Amino acid sequence: MGLWVAVDDNIGLAELGGGAAAAVLAALLTEMALHQADSRLTVRIRWLAAAYRLPGQVLGDTVLVFRALARQLLRGQAPPSGFRELPVRAGGQSSEDVTRRVLLVGAHSLAPNTVVLGIDQDRGVMVVHRLVTNEGRTP
Repeated sequence: MGLWVAVDDNIGLAELGGGAAAAVLAALLTEMALHQADSRLTVRIRWLAAAYRLPGQVLGDTVLVFRALARQLLRGQAPPSGFRELPVRAGGQSSEDVTRRVLLVGAHSLAPNTVVLGIDQDRGVMVVHRLVTNEGRTP
């Protein structure tokens, strides 16, 4: 709902009602998906502590991707892209482990430069694709 108000930039009754309806629908669909997957999410506050870095990562990656796009359009230089394996603590099938993996995938895929392809639980790695690599950004 907060995201809706921030994006819409209007607090009129119709907009607030639309935002509330969208929030209820999203919560309902999430609950239905979790029920079908027979999973429950267990969130630990310490996992969310690193979320303060996400807006900076999104902004930095957006600039990085647009810079690469400009180089591609103006000079014909394709950005160096590639796959990478990042070490993660994948865990097992408990609700806490499932939640950790969901948050890992969501947080790493939020910024536009990186997409998580999957987590190999046996090896303890997360496979990601980066549109632009070697631009001074660390994992």
